[in-house]
Amino acid sequence: MRTLFLLAAFGLLAWTMGRRVHTRASRSPEMKKRMLAGGCLSLVLGLVMALWLPGRVPETQGSPATLVAILVLWVLGGGLAYVGIIAVVGALIARPPADDPTEPMPQ
Repeated sequence: MRTLFLLAAFGLLAWTMGRRVHTRASRSPEMKKRMLAGGCLSLVLGLVMALWLPGRVPETQGSPATLVAILVLWVLGGGLAYVGIIAVVGALIARPPADDPTEPMPQ
């Protein structure tokens, strides 16, 4: 039951964040590029923090500092990767209005 509740909470959070990214990225092609770049950067940084940096933490004998550092990197990196995936998907789905140089700017 707890697992279903957590999945529903993460799904609702992903849907809410995805909608916000989608509406922002739908404003203009430049904003879509920014949202995609930010999402990709967040995704890469999160994966590096969660998967590569924990292996670089030095082993300390008799101290729980190594375990705590690894857990913090997993949680922060995983969260950052989660946000990055949602931002990339939300921006990819967005359809901004095309820049048409023949149309005059609205006054």
